[in-house]
Amino acid sequence: MIRSFKDIVLAVFCAMLAGSPAWAADVNSGDYLPAPAGTNLLVFYSQYATRDEYVSASGQTISNGTGLDSYVNILRYVHYFDIGGFTVAPQVLIPAGTLYNGRLGGAPFEAAAGLGDPILATTVWVVNNKATQTYIGIMPYLFLPVGQYSAGDVLNLGENRWKLDLQAGWYQGLTNGVALQLTGDAIWYGDNGRAGNGTQTLSQDPTYQLQAWLSYAFAPTWSAAVGYSQFWGGTEYLAGVPTGNETERSQVRFELSKFITPTFQVLGLVQRDVATSGGFPEAFRGTVRLLQVF
Repeated sequence: MIRSFKDIVLAVFCAMLAGSPAWAADVNSGDYLPAPAGTNLLVFYSQYATRDEYVSASGQTISNGTGLDSYVNILRYVHYFDIGGFTVAPQVLIPAGTLYNGRLGGAPFEAAAGLGDPILATTVWVVNNKATQTYIGIMPYLFLPVGQYSAGDVLNLGENRWKLDLQAGWYQGLTNGVALQLTGDAIWYGDNGRAGNGTQTLSQDPTYQLQAWLSYAFAPTWSAAVGYSQFWGGTEYLAGVPTGNETERSQVRFELSKFITPTFQVLGLVQRDVATSGGFPEAFRGTVRLLQVF
């Protein structure tokens, strides 16, 4: 049992050494709306997030002298084609960025910068009904453990472990430009054998996420959406002992997008955690997404 502030800080420090917090693959409001076969997308995400407290899995909060900022860019390429009567969209995502201003109870952490773990993914639409505006897809994401990782460092861009996220999504057009999108994720984690002091093994229970978006195309080139995400599970163990980290959080979102030209879209997204257990709540996350169709 953690009995003092010093013990809390030490326990959280060990937990952070175990590995960086890991989340499922977040989606935008129209991601499960398929494009015609032969379409290519080049997508660029620029994302900033700030955090100003840490909440342990037991509900204890550290806020004084505590925070963590991140700036991450992601380059994504998607290609759509038809095979065997199904629309398929293989894709690759390459993240890079920096974690900085990290501190816990006044103790600073050295910043980390570099390449994150690249992601290979493919969406397969098992339902693709344009007449009813009903689309259902299945999308596995495979995270490759080749990103920046330094054993013994508190902050790392990579996780030094394999990770598989199986996501399913349903997009349903309703009426007068209104649409609903629901997605669910289950994420499985490989072990990180260079965690903690560099020789300890980090393992993690599966995590799960539900995301909901309600969007409205209020003009020919404009769309707005409100969303909600619920994430749970993922208890971490370092050398077989629970670290106090989990991935429990609830988040609200707002999105606004516009096609500047018929093939170029700009999207803005803001997010905020409203409840978190076992990690750093995001006080604010802002994303700008640029999408080119060709």
